[in-house]
Amino acid sequence: MTATSWSFRASSKLSVVLKKQRQQSALVRVTNRLRRIFRRGTSSIRVLPDFLIVGAQKAGTTSLHSYLENHPGLYAPQGRKELHFFDRYWESGVGHYKSWFPTVIEQRLTAKRSGAPSLCFETTPEYMLYPETRERIHELLGPIPLVILLRDPIDRFWSAFKMYQSRWMLSASIEELLEADPALAKHEGRTPDPSLAVHSAFISMECPLTRGLYAEQLNGIYELWPRDRVQIFDFADFTQDPRAVCKQVLGSFNLPPLDRESWPTLNKGHGDGFPEHHRARLQSFFKESNEELAALLGWTPSWMRQEP
Repeated sequence: MTATSWSFRASSKLSVVLKKQRQQSALVRVTNRLRRIFRRGTSSIRVLPDFLIVGAQKAGTTSLHSYLENHPGLYAPQGRKELHFFDRYWESGVGHYKSWFPTVIEQRLTAKRSGAPSLCFETTPEYMLYPETRERIHELLGPIPLVILLRDPIDRFWSAFKMYQSRWMLSASIEELLEADPALAKHEGRTPDPSLAVHSAFISMECPLTRGLYAEQLNGIYELWPRDRVQIFDFADFTQDPRAVCKQVLGSFNLPPLDRESWPTLNKGHGDGFPEHHRARLQSFFKESNEELAALLGWTPSWMRQEP
C-alpha cells in the first residue's frame, strides 16, 4: 500500500469523524476537550490494554465488544469502540493511546471491588488487516492476546458494501466494484476496467474484497504471535451462541462468565442477500485462501462445511 493511499484512507475516514464532531454542541465539545487534556496529562500513570479484538470487519466485533465491556472485570474506552491507534494515530504517541485507559489505581480498585482480575481491551477491526498495524502492536505491546472473529468472506464483503453505500454514499455498483478490483482482475487473468479507475482510491483505501483473504493476514500474525495467544471464532457460531464464545474468551483470562438475559445483535447489516450470479465468481477468488485458512485453523469454517 502506498503512502498516498494510506493518507487518503485516513483522511477520508477522519472527515466522517469530524463531521459528527461539528454536530455536537459547543459545550459538549469543550467538555470533551478538557477531559481529553486531563487524561493525556495523566497518561504516565495509565495502563495499556491487556488484550485486543482485531477483526474482522463486519464479523460481529461490535456485538462482542458490547457484551464484554459490560463485564465487571473488563474496561473498554468509554464511548469509543475503535481507537484506531495502530493504523491512524500511531504518530500521536503512546501517551495519546494510554489516555483512553484507566489509571493504575483505578484498575486496582476495580479489581478489589469485583474480586477478579481487572483487564482493559479495545476493538479495532483494521488491526488484523495491515502489516504495519500488526508490527506496531507487537512493538508496543508484545504478543498481547488477540481475539478474532471470521465470517464467510463473500457475506462479509456484501455487508461491508452495503455499509459503504449507506454511510459513505458509495456510488459504485457491486458490478463496478468487482470489475475495478485489481486482485480479482489478476485472479481472472484480465486487467481492471480503465473506465472504472475512479474507484481505485477507494479500493486501495478500504480493501473491500481482499479483507476476506484471512489466511494471508493470519500468517502475518503467526509470524509475530504464538498461536496460543490468538483466539479465533467463527461468526456463524458466535451469532448462534454468543454466550459460549464470550465464556471462552473470559475463561482464557480467568474471568467468570457473563450473566445476561438477552444477547442482542448490534450493528447488524441490512439489505437483500448477495447477488447469487456473483457468488461462484467470488467462491473461485477465495477458494485457495479458504483452504489455507482451514489448514491454519485446524478446523473447518462454517462457510466451508458440507451440508448433511
